[in-house]
Parts: sequence; structure tokens; C-alpha cells
Amino acid sequence: MTCAAFCLTGAGPAATAPATAPGAVPAAWPEALYNPRPLVDDLILPLPCGGGLAFRPVATPADNPRTQLVGPFAGALGRYLLIGKYEVTSLQYQAVQAQAASQPCPVLPGPPATAPANKQVVAQTGASRIDAVNFAAQLSRWLQANAGSIPLCDQGAKPCLPRVDGRPAFVRLPLELEWEYAARGGSLVSAEIYAQRRYPMPEGLERHAWFNRNADGEIAPIGRRLPNPLGLHDLYGNAWEVMNDPYSSSQFPGQVGGDCLRGGGIHSNEDELRADVRVEVQPYDTAGDVKTADTGFRVVLAVPVVTSVARRSAASAAPVSAALAPASASAPASPQSAAPPVSRPAPTPASAPVADGRVRIEVDTSAIIMIDGEVKGAAGEGRPLVLAGLPRGNHRIEAQAAHHQGADVQVELAGTRVAEVSLHLEPTPERAETLLALKPDQRQRIRAKLNQLGFSIDPADNRFDQGFRQALRLFQHQALLPVTGYLNAATLTLLERRATAARPLPPPPTAGPPARANVTPVRPGGRYLQFPDSEPAERWMDPILP
Repeated sequence: MTCAAFCLTGAGPAATAPATAPGAVPAAWPEALYNPRPLVDDLILPLPCGGGLAFRPVATPADNPRTQLVGPFAGALGRYLLIGKYEVTSLQYQAVQAQAASQPCPVLPGPPATAPANKQVVAQTGASRIDAVNFAAQLSRWLQANAGSIPLCDQGAKPCLPRVDGRPAFVRLPLELEWEYAARGGSLVSAEIYAQRRYPMPEGLERHAWFNRNADGEIAPIGRRLPNPLGLHDLYGNAWEVMNDPYSSSQFPGQVGGDCLRGGGIHSNEDELRADVRVEVQPYDTAGDVKTADTGFRVVLAVPVVTSVARRSAASAAPVSAALAPASASAPASPQSAAPPVSRPAPTPASAPVADGRVRIEVDTSAIIMIDGEVKGAAGEGRPLVLAGLPRGNHRIEAQAAHHQGADVQVELAGTRVAEVSLHLEPTPERAETLLALKPDQRQRIRAKLNQLGFSIDPADNRFDQGFRQALRLFQHQALLPVTGYLNAATLTLLERRATAARPLPPPPTAGPPARANVTPVRPGGRYLQFPDSEPAERWMDPILP
């Protein structure tokens, strides 16, 4: 991403100074600072100071029994929403605030693995709902003022600004309906999974969420936990997320109350990390706006419903079913202007390509499907993607998924016969180790086995630290296995066989007294929405000092 595309420092006629030091030109941010887990169909929105904000497309198919939502954008997935892939970070928040106040841009951290970087790529907390709304408004004003310099989102431009009928998108907080639809997995999961309290997590909840069992009372950097089926991170845990609409409840019909929060936080227990958990918070108290150290937010992109007189006239003349019909499967996946159709003469039979090819694509994990480099939709285990109306001939079919190596195959489509395609996506070494779901005592025994075989590591420790990785790489090299430094089923099986053949493994050292379950220390100096030691009925209603 070049600085020419990212570094829009002006704020329109009302701006008095660029959001940077005089005479300085901010460099484009490294991708790890705003999209540490990139996917091929991510949409990147530019920010002031050379920053970026990642969004995921969330399909809202026509006649969807799960939701009444209709996404404002159209593409290969039909109508869809654009929802923030991560919670807004401190660095992103500071960049927008700096531009709005005509202040210098925030100083970029060093490599993202360092501690200073972690402090700026953590979710922004300690902001009230009004602060979150102001962030969205300030960013929207900047985008509108610079819309002429930001590329369209067709043809895969990154960063870009989506438009509908020429109207640029704006930023706002998500509605509860949008958040819950995305948190449950949207149209990418089966009806049975959608109805569950959480989407399936075979790796364990700890690999998908920061909460009271693993967060240690600290807000974490974005993208460190596994995503949901839609590619969204930290919907459960880390920071509670404030919604656009105020709190209401079927227990009190007709009443509208304070701020509504969803998703759970670092002090939440497992039962509170559910798609249906809703919390009401008093927005003001004697100190002013209520701001807590475990409450943050994510944003969505939106456009006006009525973008032109022609659109209103067409909607008035068309039946409701037509208004909700999905976009043509041949439309590009990226958001773009939904211009009214233009009448063109039909091609002659001699020049028209024969487009009667059909294909059924199966994959063994949730993945984005592309044909000849163009995104056509998504598929998952037990959820094949079926496409029709494709041109005859040879086509390259690709599947890409987070934490997996891509897979592709050449397929010839001929006539109306349905081509059957099955793709296996090999998990990355880190993902393969995660899928083993090793518990602390199992990790300790694995270290003890390596130590038994002559690799110098502490057998009483249960961490997979740099020393463990180095010892494991040496073992894999000696065993003629792929050298990755990560465990998989083949490495673990061979390690156990060799340790057993060497000599019986002594019992692991006696552990100390168990720690108190489901309780994390409270960090002093901040105010929290939840207090870990409080009773369940008192965990969130009135924020208190730790």
C-alpha cells in the first residue's frame, strides 16, 4: 500500500492544519498495525495519518429466515454488510482524534511484536458511547472531505471507499441486530449452529476469546484470538462493545434505556460470552460520562437508504420481493456503486459465449472461493458452494481461509453437467498445533519427553517458549520431519514413540496449590465495567472502582 493512496492529511475546507507535524509526510502504516490477520476479501478503509481500518463483508441473502437485515452493498455474495473486522484500536482512535484537532499524528510503534506496539494495537477502551459516536462522526467527515482522492472499491483497490449511486459510505456504530447476526456466524453457518449460544470452537474458548480464564485482567492486542466463521475477531471477550441503539428489553415493553453493550470482556466468565447476552449501562453519573477500562467498540460502514430520486421511484414501482433480491452472481465482490441498469443491445448468438457451466465446490473449513481470480462466494464443511451460469472451458478454482494454506485446482466446465470439486486446506503449522488443544499438563509432559531425549529444556515448565521451539526444530530435523518448530499429529506421535523406547518417563513434578478458578487480578488505577469478585447479579449494573 503506497503512501499516495493512504496519506490523505487534509480535512477539507474547514481544516486548519494537516494531522501531522508541519513539513512532515506520514508513512503508510505496516499492515500488522491494522490488519494482523489479512484475508483476500478484506476491505481496507483509509484513516488519517496513513492508517487503515479493516472490514469484513457479511452476506444478508434474500428471504433470509435468520434476519430481516438487508445489506447496503451488493456483490457476488448478494446484498451484504461491512462490519469492522477488529475492535477499534488505540492507534486508530488517536489518529482520528489528531486529525479532528489538527494535532500531530501519533508516533508509530516499532515492530508489532514489541511491548510499545502492543500498547497501541490493543482495543481502545475508556471511551464513553459519546466518544465512540464522535470517533465515527470525525472519521466520516474526513472521508467525505477526501472522497475525491480515495479510490473506488472495484478491481480490488486497497485502501478504498465504497460508494452506492456515487454516495460515499459513512461510519457508525453497529446495531444490535447487525452485531448479533455477525456474532452467530450469519449465513455461513447452518441453522442449527446459528441457534447456538456460540459458534463452534473445537480449539476451545480460550483460543477464541480473552476472558477471566486467560486475559489476566489486561485488554489484548487485536487479532491474537481465532476469528469466527465470518473472519471477525474478538466478538466475544476482550472489550465489551457498545451498540448504536439504546438498551430495551421484552421484559419492559415500550421502554428504552441506557447504553447497550454486547460480547463480554476480560473479566467475564464463560457463561457471559454468548451471542444473546445484553447489558445495560447508565451513560452518565456524578463524574460525567461513564467510561470504563473494559468497554470498547467496533464500527460498520453504511450509506443512505435513498441515494437518488431514481432509486426511490424504482423501489416504489417494484414489488417488495424484487427490492430484496440478491445481486447478480457475476457482480464483483468488492463494494461499488449500484448504478441503475443501462439498456444495451443483446449480443448476437455468434458472439455470445456459452454460459451454462455448473460447479459444486466443497471445502473442509470455512473459506472464500474464487474462480479465475474473482471472488464468487464462501463455503465450509457441510456447506458447499453451488454456482451456475459459468462460461464453458477451463477455470481455476481457489479456496483461501485464515490460518490455512490456499488450495486450487483446474476444472473444465462443459454443458450442464455439474462439476464436483473438493478442496482440502492444510492448516498452517501454528494452526495445526492449536487444533491439538493441548492442556498445560500435556504441554509439560511434551517438554519432559524432549528433555528425556537429550534436548536441554526445563521439564517442569509448561510453556511453549522460544527454548521449546528451538528444541522441537532440532528434534524435527533429526527425525527427518518438516522443520516448523510447531507440533502436529505426526511430530507428537513420533516424539512419544521415541521417548517410550528410550526409557519410562518419570512422573511430572508435583504442582503447587491450584490457583483460584475463574478469577483474574484487577489492575489498579482504572475503572471497570465488571469487577471479578462481585456476585453475578452485580457484575455490570453499576461500574465501581477496583
